[in-house]
Amino acid sequence: MYINTRRMTSTLFVALALVACSDNDNNNKKETAPEPVSIATPNADRCEILDSANCMFPWPSSAFTVADDSTVTGLRVNLNRESLPANKQGVRVDPAEWNRNDGFSPSQMILAQVPGVDLEQTGAPPLGDLEQSLAADSPVVVIRASTGEQHLVFAELEANSTDPAEQAFIIRPMVQFERGERYIVALRNMRDASGELLEAPEVFRAFRDETLTDNDAIEARREAMEEIFGVLGDAGIAREELYLAWDFNIASVENITGRILHIRDDAFASLGNAVPTFTVTEVVDLEPCAESGCEEGQDQYKSRTIVGTFQVPNYLDSDDGAPGSPFFYDQPDDGLPDRIGGDNFFTARFYCSVARSVAEDFDAPPKAIARPSLYGHGLLGSGSEALRGTGANINIMADSHQMMFCGTDWSGFSGEDVGYAIQVLQDFSLLPAFFDRQQQGMLNFMYLARLLKHEQGLRSDPAFQAGGEPVFDNSTVYYDGNSQGGILGGALMGVIQDVTRGVLGVPGMSYSLLLRRSVDFDVYKPFFSGISTGDDGGGYPSVKDQGFLLSMAQMLWDRAESSGYAYHIEQHPLPNTPAHAVLMQVAYGDHQVSMWSAEFMARTIGAKLRVPALEPGRHPDSNPYFALEPVPAGDYTGSVLTIWDNGPVGGGASDGGTAPPPTNNTQPFEPDYGADPHSLPRKDATAQAEKSFFLMPEGEGKFVDTCDPSLPCTTDGYVPGGS
Repeated sequence: MYINTRRMTSTLFVALALVACSDNDNNNKKETAPEPVSIATPNADRCEILDSANCMFPWPSSAFTVADDSTVTGLRVNLNRESLPANKQGVRVDPAEWNRNDGFSPSQMILAQVPGVDLEQTGAPPLGDLEQSLAADSPVVVIRASTGEQHLVFAELEANSTDPAEQAFIIRPMVQFERGERYIVALRNMRDASGELLEAPEVFRAFRDETLTDNDAIEARREAMEEIFGVLGDAGIAREELYLAWDFNIASVENITGRILHIRDDAFASLGNAVPTFTVTEVVDLEPCAESGCEEGQDQYKSRTIVGTFQVPNYLDSDDGAPGSPFFYDQPDDGLPDRIGGDNFFTARFYCSVARSVAEDFDAPPKAIARPSLYGHGLLGSGSEALRGTGANINIMADSHQMMFCGTDWSGFSGEDVGYAIQVLQDFSLLPAFFDRQQQGMLNFMYLARLLKHEQGLRSDPAFQAGGEPVFDNSTVYYDGNSQGGILGGALMGVIQDVTRGVLGVPGMSYSLLLRRSVDFDVYKPFFSGISTGDDGGGYPSVKDQGFLLSMAQMLWDRAESSGYAYHIEQHPLPNTPAHAVLMQVAYGDHQVSMWSAEFMARTIGAKLRVPALEPGRHPDSNPYFALEPVPAGDYTGSVLTIWDNGPVGGGASDGGTAPPPTNNTQPFEPDYGADPHSLPRKDATAQAEKSFFLMPEGEGKFVDTCDPSLPCTTDGYVPGGS
């Protein structure tokens, strides 16, 4: 631990304060030290004492961890149920699963209460100019304790309530915190709407101003606070300017990824060189469309659909792994999931289609050999999206570029999980099972990839053959997913072994950042708040509690979404895992997946930005795409972020265009923000060509700029500049 040897420790300070006296040269009168002051710290044994009005604020904090030599970080989260929010039924969140963590999320949403603060008067770093958070005089600073470096963040107030008591002060990272590291948050020179400085909280003032108290909880923490002041002082942050300061630790790589790596490695070890068991249950051949249009049993782009099931080792605590099933932990519990009886299986479904450009007459050899790709479906959908009707973008992509897409359900986040998701929103104690099943869903995708890659897998079945020859090449398997498939696909691309190149369509990262900014969440907010649950239902009416719960949820959601794995996609591969490259195709002004969450993800991956990203002045940020480097010249095979714009409202796009989204944590509803461009990139022929070049075998797959290199990439017929 860092020790500032230039500053007096609190133990010495207290001792001197109790015995100090000084001679007065003028009257030889002795002066005694000030009497200790009395400050109340309610429930100091289970609350953060820096904010006497909010037990869990500031959050996250080292006050909610304890030493534990058995963890990688040497710490363990230690949340007390009595301190956590209660739903309408008075049921408080059970922290048992959170208390398995050895730190907080690398995407952690930081919360405090700063009554009366005005962000503009304070000069807090906004979302629109992230670089301000790195300025030496930034009033909001998050410092990596081991180096003194300032971290890229922005600050905002909760915008989903106008009640000042419900408005949390939110700090969000825009590149992830380093795993296993300690960070210090410093708020200084906080100002109200008139520009007047706000007075720091009472307990913090006692630490900052070296005021002795008679409160044991305060004095026990004084030495740790002095160390924080020392680190901040060395970073040039004056003690007397501080409104509040505290520290917290980030969870280790092992703690975040250990469960999915364990079930992956255990499942594939049990499989060995064999192929997963599968059964084709349905084959439908489709006639070409008539000149008058497509009728039932006809399709313009695909000639065959194939549906079936496959068996995956099941690590959930029910025989069928149904929604709401958490991981099964055998005894003794080593913290890693097990299989019931050691041999239980999960029955997953697959959905594949063959493009007309690949095969039409299945009695004759294929016209072309397809490239196989997993397909990741959208929000609470189904793998059957891979079979969508004629005219669907996935079918056009497959037919235009001789690909074969196979989907399976994101078990844990599919249509059959909707009911359980609604229950979770009303009682966050149910949340761990939601994320456990999502990890089982990731394993299902990995087994489907093996079915596509193995010589005795799907290509060995007559359903996937034409004239007795396989219709797809199993030497390389890819990934392509959109929306939720881009978010969860980022997690999959951090751990999958049989795929190394993928496309993340309209992606993002960190659901605690995404949900409030998504129009999709509007359907679920009434359950979360309890408005739709009636007197007998659950939910959390307090907006401040809702924000805290979303931040708290991220600590577990890291195990099942891109937040936990984007860091490992390309630059920091996990054990027994190849490095991956992803193409991120973002819809500018997306109403469903915030474009800022995609930038957050890209910085964490180390993806390069295709430039020009947008027309000058199109982005609401004064300093857009800060800390994202452009794609280097020449052949580039690494990860890339591309922005696809359908133009400003009334600017010429066929659907009217899209306005920049709000910069606060609210949704960009139509029509105020124009049309939702969420689905446009995947439909665009130029974007599909970009994907096709990227999804090529090793040595061939690379980023090819299929747009006009001098202009932004656009969709929906928009022409930059009206030319």
